[in-house]
Amino acid sequence: MSNIVLYKSKYGNTLQYAQWIAEDLGWELRDLSDFKRREIKNYQNIIFGSGVYIGKMNKIKKVLSWFKKKPIIIFACAGNNYDQKAIADIKTKNFTEDQLDFHKFFYLAGGIDFNKVTGIQRKMLNFFFKMIEKKSNRTSDEEEILNGFYNPSNYVDKANLDDILAYARNLQTTNDFK
Repeated sequence: MSNIVLYKSKYGNTLQYAQWIAEDLGWELRDLSDFKRREIKNYQNIIFGSGVYIGKMNKIKKVLSWFKKKPIIIFACAGNNYDQKAIADIKTKNFTEDQLDFHKFFYLAGGIDFNKVTGIQRKMLNFFFKMIEKKSNRTSDEEEILNGFYNPSNYVDKANLDDILAYARNLQTTNDFK
């Protein structure tokens, strides 16, 4: 049986991690949009990676509904550099405790570059940032948001993959999920 890395990436960080994982493990790589539910039976091990936007993982509801009976490895890629509160929030907003017990979750630091945002989202962000800029008593979170708006971050690094790769390799050899 084959193994596959599925991903949903909007700005490229999740795609980069998915490519590195697939290359390192020798697994197939595919955008979730090109994968059909009926194909699940063709794969022994599956990794799904998604970007996080305003706390929500892209396409996670679809993935969790498809993989109710088959445990998979899931990674979230977001703009913080391993901030534990932010990671806990991602878990809380996207998974139930049962889902976290059933699937294996990893967090991979991504980055934020608001210059890549386009269309109506860009207009909304500009409005939001102008409101924060006008405030005289900004919170530390608001200061961080402004800093991120004007100073893009990128924490994408192959070294961040050590844990997920070790887990996937062990899974391949033992077939023992968790």
